[in-house]
Amino acid sequence: MERKWLVGIVAGVLALAAVLALIGGGVVGRSIVPSPATTPQPPAPDTVRFRDSLTDVAIAYPSTWVRRISKDQAVRVLASSSDDSAGLSVSVRKSGITEEVNLRNLAAVRPLTDDLLRGDDRITTKAEPVAVTVGGLVGYRYRYTYTTADKTEGAHDHYFLFKKQRLVQIVLQAVPSTSLGTLQPTFDRIVGSFQIPRS
Repeated sequence: MERKWLVGIVAGVLALAAVLALIGGGVVGRSIVPSPATTPQPPAPDTVRFRDSLTDVAIAYPSTWVRRISKDQAVRVLASSSDDSAGLSVSVRKSGITEEVNLRNLAAVRPLTDDLLRGDDRITTKAEPVAVTVGGLVGYRYRYTYTTADKTEGAHDHYFLFKKQRLVQIVLQAVPSTSLGTLQPTFDRIVGSFQIPRS
C-alpha cells in the first residue's frame, strides 16, 4: 500500500532542505487570484472523523475506508478503500519557513512546492497548481497522474498548506486515474472537512 502511495512525498522531503533558502531569502510574492475558501463542514453520518492528538489536524473520510499504518511518523492519518482504489494521506512536517504564508506572499513558496514534486520521475502529467484556502490555511493544490510499480496509472489531488512553520500535505488518490472524476465529490467532501486550530 505505502509503495503505491505518496509517490512524490519521499523525494520531496529530500528536496525540502535544498529549496528552503529560496523561501528564507525574503522573496516577494506577486499578486494572485485566490480560489474560493473552503468552509469546514460537519462530518456526514457515513464518515469517520479523525483528529490527531499531536498536531490537532482533523479530517473526515468515508466509514467504509480502512485505516492503514504508515512507517513515516509525519503521516498522521492514512486510509483507503478496501481495494486501494481510493485513499487519503495527511502529513505534517516542519517547513523551515519563518514568515507567515498568506495570499499576498504565496507565490514565494511556489518553488518549494514545485520542487517537492519535481524529483519523482513516476509523475507522468501535471496540471498547473491552483492557489487554495483549506480550513483557513493557504497553499496550492496540484493534480497529477503517475505510474505505479505495476504500471497502472493513478491520479493525485495533492494539497500543500502552510501554517506558521509547518507544512500540511493532504493527498487524495484515485486508481486508475480515470476514476478521479467519479471520486471527485468524495474528495471534495474530505477536503471540506479538514480543520486545524488557528493558534
